[in-house]
Amino acid sequence: MSEKKRYVGKNTGEGNPMVRNLPNIKPPNLKTQVYDLILDFIVDGKYRDNDMLPPERILCEELGVSRTVVREAIKSLETRGILSVIHGKGIKVNPSSSHDIANAFMLYLRRENKEASMSDLMEVRYAVETEIARLAAMHASEEDLRRLQAILHEMDSVLGDVKKFVFMDIDFHLQLAIISRNILFITIAEALVIPLRHSREETVSAEDNVLAQRQHTAICKSIELHDHELAHRQMSEHLKHVEEVLREHGKL
Repeated sequence: MSEKKRYVGKNTGEGNPMVRNLPNIKPPNLKTQVYDLILDFIVDGKYRDNDMLPPERILCEELGVSRTVVREAIKSLETRGILSVIHGKGIKVNPSSSHDIANAFMLYLRRENKEASMSDLMEVRYAVETEIARLAAMHASEEDLRRLQAILHEMDSVLGDVKKFVFMDIDFHLQLAIISRNILFITIAEALVIPLRHSREETVSAEDNVLAQRQHTAICKSIELHDHELAHRQMSEHLKHVEEVLREHGKL
């Protein structure tokens, strides 16, 4: 998408016709309200990837708030990777990714004091990753299979290195989600698998890695065969092994 500037002037109808007649913000909590309003516009598609927001002066006039309030809201959005302030050009909407969404999801849980337990994560992994494996077996292309096999090959070379193996293990599961061709499963997989990384590093051993790798290889083989029911079963067996290891180490 072109990075040309697209914004609306004050109630003139110029610029983006979807963004006009902005509501006048009233206290209290001005920064939060401005933050929420801009974020809503991005989520609703009124500001799209690589769009430029209106200049600070226009935002202040339209919203009826000071430059300090607007700058604080913009800074918060920039800190979260949603916006970029480009000196001499303006404020740009950053392209989003599933990884951003997954991080935001886990951040929300922590802020609400609702951090997911290991048991919660494993229950959802059973529901989601078995279906991801089934879809991957249905949709995998030759290129997908080459990438998956390359990951498996690299995992074979680091069986004795727990941290490296766990890192590649996560990569393997995320690659399956990508092969599923379902953007929601990709997002959910990132939110589920990444938080397990430290617990896995603390619990797995080289011996566990060998068994897990046999299971990964079996999953990959079922996907190569495009046997979606077998892929579903193989993933379920693998998750049972992960669950058993976590339980043995008091993580469940």
